[in-house]
Amino acid sequence: MDIKKTEFFGTSGLMEDSGFKSTVVGESENGDGGDIQKEHGRKLRDDFSKFDQEDIFMKDRRRAKSLPAYPEQATLFNNLTQSCRKRVQFADSLGLTLANVRHFSATDDPRIPSKVFSRLQSFPPQQDKELLGDICERFAASFQLNCLTCAFEQPGESCGFEDRVREQRVSLEKITAFHLDIRGLIRVFNFGLKKEVSVRYTFNDWLSFVDAQAVLVPGSATEDNAQTEQFGFTLYTPPFLDQSSTIQFAICYKTENGAEYWDNNFGQNYTLRY
Repeated sequence: MDIKKTEFFGTSGLMEDSGFKSTVVGESENGDGGDIQKEHGRKLRDDFSKFDQEDIFMKDRRRAKSLPAYPEQATLFNNLTQSCRKRVQFADSLGLTLANVRHFSATDDPRIPSKVFSRLQSFPPQQDKELLGDICERFAASFQLNCLTCAFEQPGESCGFEDRVREQRVSLEKITAFHLDIRGLIRVFNFGLKKEVSVRYTFNDWLSFVDAQAVLVPGSATEDNAQTEQFGFTLYTPPFLDQSSTIQFAICYKTENGAEYWDNNFGQNYTLRY
């Protein structure tokens, strides 16, 4: 009767290379039985050793990608990356040139792609001429000097202007229209050191408006007329403003105590037309 006993002890520190140790104890009447058991134990040891190496490689792969910690890892890593290596080929090795040099001269005609000419030819010539003519007319009209005229008299030239300033606390004094801007002077009654004067104007009958800040004219308050001060302003007009458009504006005067006074030409607004 054969008595067979096989014991396997797997550790990670008992064996230097594989981390595994096997012990085979066999008693048999036949001597060949011990050799068979030894061969069987050797195969099991090799299988566990291979599994242990792959396990170690996967654990340490993050910290040892470029230089594996163990020789077995290097072998496994090379086998895994053998199939995904990149190849680099240069153009000269394939019979091609490494650079394409093209010389240009100032006297050479530019090379324009044919698709550019096709787009130009597809645009209607008559429509092109009409559009260009309309732009030229608007551009020429915008440079006519003093093309805007005032629809009101200059308040500073009228009699009783000082009384008007005293009653309204603010009044337009005079205005001059140029081809791209409108410049004017405002007279305000002096209520204190801090004051704010602005001009609100529109090009579309108050559908929208713009506020322009007026600036104090230095030396406008004299000893003879210390009760009033003068402010200057500039209104910028669009260069292609339609000839039928009108420009309207009103003046706002805010004092340091929060009071607000308006000059809107007695409710009619100050208007300029072409």
